[in-house]
Amino acid sequence: MSWLPVVALVSGLIAGFVPGQLVERRKERHILRTRWDASLSIDFVSACQRYQRLVGRLGSAVDGDAHRVTIETEREAMGALLVQLRLVGNVRVQRAARMMIRHAWAVLRVAEGHEDPRAAEFGGAPPGERMREAEQEFIRACRVQLRVAEAEDLAADEPSQWPVAEAPGRPWLPAGWR
Repeated sequence: MSWLPVVALVSGLIAGFVPGQLVERRKERHILRTRWDASLSIDFVSACQRYQRLVGRLGSAVDGDAHRVTIETEREAMGALLVQLRLVGNVRVQRAARMMIRHAWAVLRVAEGHEDPRAAEFGGAPPGERMREAEQEFIRACRVQLRVAEAEDLAADEPSQWPVAEAPGRPWLPAGWR
């Protein structure tokens, strides 16, 4: 009996199986990483937005001490998420997240009635505005890291800032959606 056909069959199976497994493993790692990055990024932005809303209600809180504890808890959550982002985010993501934390501190200081300690550093822009701009940069950085098509392009939040389409009475509607 000749071993040549058996060796050829086994070699063919290995030659087809190994590359297929390597490609599948790579796909699975990419999918898991993308899910992890996206989920973590969403959690971080959500925590920052909750923090801003809490700070915005600081003056009207019924129980000021309890409200400050809630704000501090949210600030700590933001810090913990920042550490996680440092593990999986590229440098641009890490810096944008750090700027959001930095502006969050200034937002609280101003809400407490203090002078903005970094006003001169940022051309007098209010901390809330700076934090929103940092959030936009963070989102762009995450979109780039997640390899989203046209990652740098974000729609403006306000419909008044969107390009005017020709649809009468519906200027927010993109031209292709009419």
